Amino acid sequence: MGIIIKQSLRNALISYLGIAIGFVSTVKLFPSILETDQFGLTRTLLAIMFIGTQLISLGLPNSIIKFYPSLAQKTDFPKGILIVFFIPILICFLVLGIIFILAKDFLLTLYSDTPLLSEFYLYVLPLIIFSSLFSLLKNYISALFDTVFSSFLQEISQRVVVVLALFAVYFQLINFEIFIAIFVLNYGLQFIILFIYGYNKNFIKLRPAFDILKKSTIKSISNFSFYTFLGGLTMILVGNIDILMIGAFQDLAQTGIYAVALYVGTVISMPRKVVYKISYPIITKAFSENRLEEVKNVYKQTSLNQYLVGLLLYVGIWANIDNLYALLPPEYSAGAAVIFVIGAANLFDLVSGANGQIIFASKYYRFDLKATIFLVILAVTLNLIFIPKLGILGAAIATASSIFLYNVIKLIYVWIRFRMQPFTWRSIAITINGVIVLALSYLIPEFDNLFADILIRSLLMAVVYSTIIFAFNISEEFKIATKGVLNKISNLL
Repeated sequence: MGIIIKQSLRNALISYLGIAIGFVSTVKLFPSILETDQFGLTRTLLAIMFIGTQLISLGLPNSIIKFYPSLAQKTDFPKGILIVFFIPILICFLVLGIIFILAKDFLLTLYSDTPLLSEFYLYVLPLIIFSSLFSLLKNYISALFDTVFSSFLQEISQRVVVVLALFAVYFQLINFEIFIAIFVLNYGLQFIILFIYGYNKNFIKLRPAFDILKKSTIKSISNFSFYTFLGGLTMILVGNIDILMIGAFQDLAQTGIYAVALYVGTVISMPRKVVYKISYPIITKAFSENRLEEVKNVYKQTSLNQYLVGLLLYVGIWANIDNLYALLPPEYSAGAAVIFVIGAANLFDLVSGANGQIIFASKYYRFDLKATIFLVILAVTLNLIFIPKLGILGAAIATASSIFLYNVIKLIYVWIRFRMQPFTWRSIAITINGVIVLALSYLIPEFDNLFADILIRSLLMAVVYSTIIFAFNISEEFKIATKGVLNKISNLL
């Protein structure tokens, strides 16, 4: 767990700095600089990108983490393993690209009320290939227990480029079409930078390790990749079908309003993304060495620490919800209920811990496919029912229901197979702590200055929340991480 604490802390600092940049750009810059439908277009392009990336990646990003330790022992060229994994992705991209071009007219009929999408339809293709290559490369480097630089590129560098492009639009240095071009090419830039980094760190060689392509190895990787591909695709569909269906049933303006609320609600899930980058390789290694007790410990600690941070974010956001929407154009206030619903679902995802990682890393990884296929059907059905009736709130209810049910299924399955569950008395203590802090926040007087109110309210809540965590010794990892940050700050001073 020492590696998890050390790299997770660095990743956390990077991720939350990225969140701050992303929050400002999503909540303030995008709505203020772009038209609502233009912002909605960027979210729709990203939703299509996520689905397309999963389609052509074939589950290989997860496979390279699982199989790298064994593959590296079977080849004379372990640093050429990445190049071998690149090849099927490039082939699949060519096939998808041809289909995407041929099906253009049919697909655009689904978005007949959103002409802006037809103008930038083909921009999706470079988004998909750049994202796919970056995802595989990032996971390959993560398998070598190096996660910090890729996090920096994904969370900070990528967002900074977008912010600079937005300012260029604001000052009329570029038009919207050039902005979208920069928005797309930015993904390619991050991939190139990460590839150069990996090459300079001697992680990568251009000579392919074709000697890993033995029949038994190909069969094992193919089986695992197939199930993780389908499982991942269904989860990507669940996570993005709301954006796509709002665009189809409503319009890009409603998509933009929903996207802001969805982003704020999803900020709560960032602890999971931080911990996942390093905990999954460790869980995989523990399973390969049959160290189930270590898997159990990681399961409980990921649940505890993800939930601890996520709940603080949730109550902090909800206590400042009026301040948040005061920063936005009036039409965006319709998304407040979306934040509440999506945020609650993401909290349950956090407290559920690394259940998905445990299933993926075990011999029972095929189970995830059955569960997620059911969830895709459920998510599509619920969106079809609720979006026409409740608009963006209906989309939030459908998405939240999918997240909740998926985690319940995984929790039950992990318990049945491994007799592991992530909850302890500390989970209840954290919940009570969050309720207390949220209740106390309403006793804080309002300040005339909006930013002063946000700052003072948030700081007071964080101090009270953290003090209770320390006083009752709820999380040892939280204490270690906090002391580490405070020591670094004191050294700087």
